[in-house]
Amino acid sequence: MTSSEQHDDALYLSIVLRYPDCWEIEITNQFDVGLLGYGIYMTGNDVATLFTIYADNRELITEGIEAVSAAKHVNSVSEIAPGFRQTAIRKPGNAARELLVNHDGRKQISQPLTSRGFVCTGPIDIRNGREHWSLATNHDRETIQKKLEEVREEMDAEINIRSIEHQGRQPTTNALPVDQLTKRQLEVFQLARKKRYYDYPKKASAGDLADELNISTSTLHEHLHKVEAILLGQSGQHDQKLEREPSMHDR
Repeated sequence: MTSSEQHDDALYLSIVLRYPDCWEIEITNQFDVGLLGYGIYMTGNDVATLFTIYADNRELITEGIEAVSAAKHVNSVSEIAPGFRQTAIRKPGNAARELLVNHDGRKQISQPLTSRGFVCTGPIDIRNGREHWSLATNHDRETIQKKLEEVREEMDAEINIRSIEHQGRQPTTNALPVDQLTKRQLEVFQLARKKRYYDYPKKASAGDLADELNISTSTLHEHLHKVEAILLGQSGQHDQKLEREPSMHDR
């Protein structure tokens, strides 16, 4: 990196992307599950990645794991007992399982991003056929755009920048108990924040959000009221606790 490409303060970057021939994107597009990816370790052409697979019920989790095991470019899938991490990672949905997946690293976008000076700062949230990345870099804004364009060309990727901020002004979404939301509630809440529905004055109406989600305005309000009750601590948390499917070790 040349001195002209460096920036005095680290920048925090939030992006949403998709690219062809990615098994994680294909599975979350075809099945009603999400994946949190972290702990990536690459050896040659192979990558070992820790994943949390999450959904709204155990049946969907089982279906999703079967799809992961059968996916092209996946070599092996092993289940890990819950609680192995010392630092908890918030998981949306009502059910989750922990997986160690060995797969073909040549089909992943991780290396093209990290080799260009982007550092992943949290779990990669993969849902609805999109990957949501949080990155840090000391590139300036112009260089960020240039480097991401290189990744687009290399991976035939669609990359949308949601925000670029100084690292000290990262959004506080992670401080909210989003792990208590269902997958659908999280989707509605994140769209509302993205479209600045909660700004004053509002930048988007309830009708705008409902149209984008292809639901009625009354259904949108119902989702948001439940989300707000949960996040404000006004809903019984026992109804929202994470279920655990019996692991391979329990059978």
